[in-house]
Amino acid sequence: MAAPVSVVCTQRESSAEGHAEIMANHSQRTQSLVRGQFSHTLCPGGLQVDGGITDELCDANVLHRAHLGITLVIVLEGMLEFAYDGHTYRCDARHQPQALAVSVGRDSTFRRRLIEGNHLKKVNILLPPEWLNGYADEQALPLLSGLHRHHLGYVRWQPSTSILDSIRALLPSINRQHEADPLTQHLHALTIIKYLCDQAAHLIIEPVIEHIPTTHEPQVAKAVAYIETKLHTALTLSTIAHACGLSRSTLQRRFRTHLGVPVSDYIRRRRLAVVKEKLLHEAISIGEAAYWAGYHHPSNFVTAFKRQFGMTPGQLIQSHTRAV
Repeated sequence: MAAPVSVVCTQRESSAEGHAEIMANHSQRTQSLVRGQFSHTLCPGGLQVDGGITDELCDANVLHRAHLGITLVIVLEGMLEFAYDGHTYRCDARHQPQALAVSVGRDSTFRRRLIEGNHLKKVNILLPPEWLNGYADEQALPLLSGLHRHHLGYVRWQPSTSILDSIRALLPSINRQHEADPLTQHLHALTIIKYLCDQAAHLIIEPVIEHIPTTHEPQVAKAVAYIETKLHTALTLSTIAHACGLSRSTLQRRFRTHLGVPVSDYIRRRRLAVVKEKLLHEAISIGEAAYWAGYHHPSNFVTAFKRQFGMTPGQLIQSHTRAV
């Protein structure tokens, strides 16, 4: 199977019928990537609302600079996969709506994966730094204030039926006369933001172990990339060092220097982070989670999980169930 094409330069072309296409400009030709309906509203304070009902026409990765701030990503239908600087986020709304709030605190590269045949219905609400600095203080909106301090941190949340009308109101309409005016769009966006913040007691800000840039320390970055593709296997320091062309002692020393942790700690933390997502979204048992994370005894897994996340797997699942 051919790898998806990576596209850096794109443009949007609109038709009189209210449809539009996202196009990729290659050296010799123009390719259609996405076709559908799009909407964009700029609200007071720099708040931005984007809606889309689209069909993806090919497999591709679309790259561009990320917007700073917190983005609320709400997927009503279809699959969405995107990444900031190599850290991937996914929303699978084939059975029910899914949503994320993701914080970007410094310049980053954004990658959006397109999947041929994927029908996507989604809304993005961007809260830029100027809006966050004006409204999201610790007393008024503690969830957003806390998330804003975590570059690439995120909160996964579940839209309830009570908020779906406001979300759908931000989607584009074929009939221009039925589109809401900017003030109404702004009010719907604020309603969604308030709903998210009201759920703060049941939500967890997920920090991210960031991948170091390949231009900084290429061999350590190569080791990290190797580990990420082999997390589910029996990794050893020897196999990782061999894959990177380093001795075990050199790899260990460089890992401590550039990531601040030994190789084994990095692997343990990443496995626990992956298992946490599986517990929340794949309904695996605690025994299965322990096995996936490399623990022979569930009790040892529970202890390590609580040490890293401040709660046991059972408490995590219970908190997530209440939030849903």
